[in-house]
Amino acid sequence: MKKRNNDTYPLVTAACAAAGFTPRVVHQVKEWYAVSALVAEGLGVCLVPRIVPLPRHPVTRVPLRGEPVPARRFLTAVRRGSAAHPLVSAGLEALRGAAEEQTAGRRSGADGT
Repeated sequence: MKKRNNDTYPLVTAACAAAGFTPRVVHQVKEWYAVSALVAEGLGVCLVPRIVPLPRHPVTRVPLRGEPVPARRFLTAVRRGSAAHPLVSAGLEALRGAAEEQTAGRRSGADGT
């Protein structure tokens, strides 16, 4: 896990602190494929957002339980007047649908995998 230029680092350290420990970071990688490879080789654990597809490494996604569960907020930005364009509109609608599915999954207790 990279300590700098990484929006995940504060989430991971907060989740670890809530669980009562401080992680000992000895590997720093940013690409999810590399993170997954390190975990597959037994060199650590990581938090992977549900939106990230797992590579074909022998790893298992385990949903977090308890509070606080790390969360991210996704925002969209489009050029003024372009939201009505069919392709932009379709992209925004797909993002809304995916966000609603994830939100509904959290409410029902689904793990989102």
